[in-house]
Amino acid sequence: MKIVNQSADELVLKEGSTTGIAIGVVFVIAGALGGYFLHHSSPIAIWIALGVVLIGAAAILFSTSITVDANKASGQISYQKKRLIGGQNSMYAIADVLRIETRKQWRVQNSPPAGDQNVSIPQPVLVWQSVIVFKDGRELPLDHQKTSSTTTIGPAVLMGGQGAEVAIAAQVAKFLDVPFQEIAPPNIGMGIIQM
Repeated sequence: MKIVNQSADELVLKEGSTTGIAIGVVFVIAGALGGYFLHHSSPIAIWIALGVVLIGAAAILFSTSITVDANKASGQISYQKKRLIGGQNSMYAIADVLRIETRKQWRVQNSPPAGDQNVSIPQPVLVWQSVIVFKDGRELPLDHQKTSSTTTIGPAVLMGGQGAEVAIAAQVAKFLDVPFQEIAPPNIGMGIIQM
């Protein structure tokens, strides 16, 4: 998430970009070229290439970008979620915002086998996301869920730093004149969610 425009009366945030589409295009091209050049060497190469093309196509189709435009003059928050197929446009009243939260939690992910080991090793990974919480209990994500160790290709999001995300969420709360709450996870070993 980054602030793309800020004045005394308006704050515009943007999360995501054409990165997902670019990654998807690279996968599609690599799969097509790999299938074309390797189809004679092994019959399985065409299936692997087809799999790479499908992963690229999925990354293109499901990559999303979020734009949040908070305008104090109109008292409205415009929320826009764009995808290549489909999207969402919504309006919310700034007066209905209760607080901004950044939520963090530990999740366990299996790491790939290392060296000559055939067993994947579970490891804790910190996951966080910032949301707008409304007085009626509704929640609106300001950004995509991020992890401390990986870059997500499903909705194709490149990571920013955790500290920067928290600072931006706090700045949004200050702009909207609502409280900011950072919900920290318990110590490693407690409150870990299996993925």
